[in-house]
Amino acid sequence: MGPPEPNRDDPLFLTALTPFVRRWKLLVGLPLAAGVLGLGLSILVPSNYTAATTFTPEASSSTSLPGNLAGLVGLASQFGAAMPGAGADTPEFFAKVLTSRELLRSTLLSEFTDPQAAGAPGKRTLLSALDVSGDTESEKLNEGIRQFEKKVIASVDKTTGIVSLEVELRSADLAAGVANRMVELLNVFSLERLQLHSRAERRFAEQRLAQAQQELDAAEQRQLEFLQANRRYTDSPLLVFEADRLQRKVQLRQDVVLTLQREYEEARIAEVRDLPVLTIIDKATPPDKRSSPKYLLNVLVAGISGGLLAFALVYLSQSRAVAAQMSDEQYRAFQQAYREAAGEMRSLVGLKGGARRE
Repeated sequence: MGPPEPNRDDPLFLTALTPFVRRWKLLVGLPLAAGVLGLGLSILVPSNYTAATTFTPEASSSTSLPGNLAGLVGLASQFGAAMPGAGADTPEFFAKVLTSRELLRSTLLSEFTDPQAAGAPGKRTLLSALDVSGDTESEKLNEGIRQFEKKVIASVDKTTGIVSLEVELRSADLAAGVANRMVELLNVFSLERLQLHSRAERRFAEQRLAQAQQELDAAEQRQLEFLQANRRYTDSPLLVFEADRLQRKVQLRQDVVLTLQREYEEARIAEVRDLPVLTIIDKATPPDKRSSPKYLLNVLVAGISGGLLAFALVYLSQSRAVAAQMSDEQYRAFQQAYREAAGEMRSLVGLKGGARRE
């Protein structure tokens, strides 16, 4: 057997690879320099810490529904679907309230112990801890809400209905305190909302109960008058029918009164209840590791970016060298256009600089 035939593509591949081999210092040095620069910038950037807490809302909206319908509502809520009668006490509702403007505002105005405060650690509002700038208190508060909402993430597990809250701040202790405070404010808001709803229900039940009691008294009075006027009504089928009709009316009014009486008592109890609406699963604790900046990730991204830039520079340099060896008319036209464009750009920049100096 003779020697293998040479591959005709090898010379082209080696020709394309040669410029990259010659400039190996640039291909190696630029990614390393970019990685070192990324590490330096990561060290200069202040560290942030993320505190997390999880909770689940108490099932209160579907407890008054029939068994089959309540189960259907619970199944639909796992898939994120809202059904009539399900109320607003869904995990998604609580997650939305956590990022609402009103709750963020209340959190910013709450006082926390900030270890990073100047001097001895003391209590100050979160708005002061964030060092928000603004000419007036209203502008500071609005700017604080815009900054703070970027540091808060509320999510819901569709399968379990567990709500997760993450707060990222420069202090681990402050992040944990803020996360727990937000859940506390959410619980207060939900409890006050339920008490307000129960108060409205109590007032409605009270009014309706008084009206139903009057209707019952009137029905019993008509039955009494009928019995007094017809002591031997059992001898007449027509009178028996009328007596049964009056009895049914009295029984119906009695059932309505009993139902309203039960609803009224339940609303009175719910109006003053102070049981927590949320069940805390994991309370936020100060994290022992920072969440950002991520040194390794930043170094890798900077190194890869530097490598791509180095390959692009080598490719452009080689393309320019190859083009410079060409003497055709198209290349000369390109050079002329390039010089004219560069001159116009320099003139434009010079004019803008002169206008600013004047």
